[in-house]
Amino acid sequence: MKRRLLLVTALAALGLGQPAPALARDCEDVCADKAVERCDDLDSVKCGAYIAGCLLGCSMGQLIRILT
Repeated sequence: MKRRLLLVTALAALGLGQPAPALARDCEDVCADKAVERCDDLDSVKCGAYIAGCLLGCSMGQLIRILT
């Protein structure tokens, strides 16, 4: 089960990448706004995977920006 969740999260992170507004605001704010726009049920597993992937992509984007 953990492997499947990790796979779904990793694929979501690759698919989403870094959200553009993350340059101006925190990742939590950006991903919350995007989840409200795209998810019908915020408590669903699908939306949870979307949020996890968004946070991962945003955090990685910020880390890359800091390192370069």
